[in-house]
Amino acid sequence: MGTNAFVDSEDLPVKAKGGNQAVGDRADQALVEAAQEGSAEAFGVLAERYHSSVYGIVYRMCGAGEAADLTQEIFLRALRALRKFQFHGEASFRTWLYRIAVNACINELRRRKRRADVEGPSLDEDVPTDDGVVSRSVPDETQSPHVLAERAEVQRAVHVIVATLTPKHRAALTLVDLQQLDYEEAAQALECPLGTLKSRLARARRQFAEKWRQYEEGTFSIQAARGQSEGG
Repeated sequence: MGTNAFVDSEDLPVKAKGGNQAVGDRADQALVEAAQEGSAEAFGVLAERYHSSVYGIVYRMCGAGEAADLTQEIFLRALRALRKFQFHGEASFRTWLYRIAVNACINELRRRKRRADVEGPSLDEDVPTDDGVVSRSVPDETQSPHVLAERAEVQRAVHVIVATLTPKHRAALTLVDLQQLDYEEAAQALECPLGTLKSRLARARRQFAEKWRQYEEGTFSIQAARGQSEGG
């Protein structure tokens, strides 16, 4: 299935290829300038325009649990920092906003890892044993495999595999393969050289494809990987 599984596995917004991004950037500039002058309505239009895209980035990088709250926090950060934003060179509001989103996600993942290091493993996590993975808690029969749709299983598998990537590789895969930014804009959003972005993306795609192959062969445990990713 490759990285197409990553793009198509959830009902999340995917930016359509094509279109005139320059027109959108000019429209954003007018709204940003109005918002910088104090127009809450103008910022509201910007927030509505990019909410689904930012939510998609957060969901892919950090999971569904706190996606809504973190998305809201990202827009609050953007609002507080908006007066410092300036259009110059190749900069765009969208790239600037995505940079804030990615940085917020990376900080959240680091916070989770620090917390997991202090608290230790969760009592609800699955336990790997010589005989396989054993659940610590009583399973919820309403969510047992025989009542789950195949697509839902694929969605979980893709999400867990993506979560095994490092934050920087996850960000590259999210921006290019989900949001479908071109390489130059993704590199700007990640504040890294173009070559670095391409290297991260190639590595992320290889890792995803390899783990997806293992999953299909039955040699990659989604349960075990999920416990490891949640534990940092």
